[in-house]
Amino acid sequence: MTTDARALVPLPRSGPATAAGTRFRLHRAGIQNVWQYDEQEFAFGDGRLLLRGKNGAGKSKALEMLLPYLLDGDSRALDATGTGRTTLAWLMLDGFEQTNRLGYLWVEFRGTTDGGDHRHLTLGAAIRASRSTQKALPTFFVTPLRVGEDLHLVEGGKPLPVDRLKEIVGSDNITDRAVMHRSRVAPELFGITDATRYRNLTQLLHRLRRPTVGDRIEHGGLASLLSETLPGLDEDVVEKVARNLHDLDAVRDELGRLERTDTALRTFLTSYRGYLSGVLRTSAQAVSRELEVLAQRRRAAGDAAQRTSELRTQEEESEARLETLREEEEAARTDLAALHDSHAYRSLHELSEHRSTVEAVHTAAGAAFTALSNAHGAEEGAAERLADGVEHLGSRLAELGTEHRELLTQAEMAGLPTGHLGEAVALPRTVRSQTVETQLTAPDGETHTVQQRSVVRVDTATVQDGLGSWQLRPGHALPDGPTLASALRPAPQPGCGVTAEQVERLLTTIALAPAAETAAHDAVYHDGSWRLGILSGRHHKADA
Repeated sequence: MTTDARALVPLPRSGPATAAGTRFRLHRAGIQNVWQYDEQEFAFGDGRLLLRGKNGAGKSKALEMLLPYLLDGDSRALDATGTGRTTLAWLMLDGFEQTNRLGYLWVEFRGTTDGGDHRHLTLGAAIRASRSTQKALPTFFVTPLRVGEDLHLVEGGKPLPVDRLKEIVGSDNITDRAVMHRSRVAPELFGITDATRYRNLTQLLHRLRRPTVGDRIEHGGLASLLSETLPGLDEDVVEKVARNLHDLDAVRDELGRLERTDTALRTFLTSYRGYLSGVLRTSAQAVSRELEVLAQRRRAAGDAAQRTSELRTQEEESEARLETLREEEEAARTDLAALHDSHAYRSLHELSEHRSTVEAVHTAAGAAFTALSNAHGAEEGAAERLADGVEHLGSRLAELGTEHRELLTQAEMAGLPTGHLGEAVALPRTVRSQTVETQLTAPDGETHTVQQRSVVRVDTATVQDGLGSWQLRPGHALPDGPTLASALRPAPQPGCGVTAEQVERLLTTIALAPAAETAAHDAVYHDGSWRLGILSGRHHKADA
């Protein structure tokens, strides 16, 4: 048979816990495979435990098995009524058919160190029962290990063997004797070194847990109960308490004075509290404003710190980049020096010089081609002017020939001598060169066709000599114009064929002949010199 664990419910704390200093307080307790409990754990609230449940649920049995049994190990005092009906053998074997049975009882205390940390102390007993002997023997242990965390009392679905318990908690922390168990619990849990005093304490606990303790309190037996269980007071303590009793009147007067002072202070504080509230409100507002300013400055400082961090990162990146660029510059300088010393660079330098020379030659060729083009244009113009001059000279000589023939005819018709008129002058021409077309390539690669006209040479000396023969020869001088005109104006001979108008025209022509001769001579001379200059220039151009 097992007890429903839901029947025993610890009540929660109703209020805040009081300060407990550093002493131990009940924290947890548990029953493992003892009586009708398979496995039950109880949690204490600030050292207190309240069990609720129906009658027969096992509340009293749970307390009998745990406290104060685990404090003194006295199995004879398990029964709270003092009748001795509850024994370990009965708890372990009643209602069970097992030959041997092992169970555990344990309680955990928790204290606080000076540093504020928790410390724990676990008191427990392993109960081994044998049906053949009808006995149950306890093995007590005291350890700082915590059940369920550092110490597990169930192993493989069965209670932990005692031998394994000794290995875990240590053989020095385990004993089969109750007196040795009490000698460990008294100093470690309560700080009591007097065995008699600790024995009186446990006896008081046994008496206080009896069901009839309430009756004794109601009948005034509490004082005698405490006298029976607690040790007597020291005489010095009694004397000190008596002296304090004599001073009660003075204490009462002092208490009254303090109460009046308290009333006055309360009245004063009621008014002063409003003043302080205003001052505090003003101070709080000022503090609030300062806090806002502080928050703004902290944000600004945070932003500045972040900006500083970013700038430092950028600076580091820039320094790294600068170092890399310096290394690259050094490598580039080394490569440049090696390039300058290389044969390819020298060849490139020579190529650059050749390119400059070629460019200069190209420029000179362009200038020469331009000059050649200009010279050819000038030559074409000169040739055209020469051709025009030769044509003009030929036309003029033809006109002179015609006039010469007319003069001869008129002179013959007039009966004048014709010897002084000389012979008609022809224009002797000689072709020096034929028309030639030449293909020229410009510096830009474009091909130009240059056409040179045929050149005709005029023998100007022969023309001059012929014209000079027209001058009047010595001994054949004619009378001057007016005289000759007067001689010829009389009535002409009929049938001579020369009219007066013809005579006048002949005379005019004869008068103008020297001027015409001079003009023809100048024209021939000018045209010949110009032609010679052109030819000389062309030869110079060709040489260039």
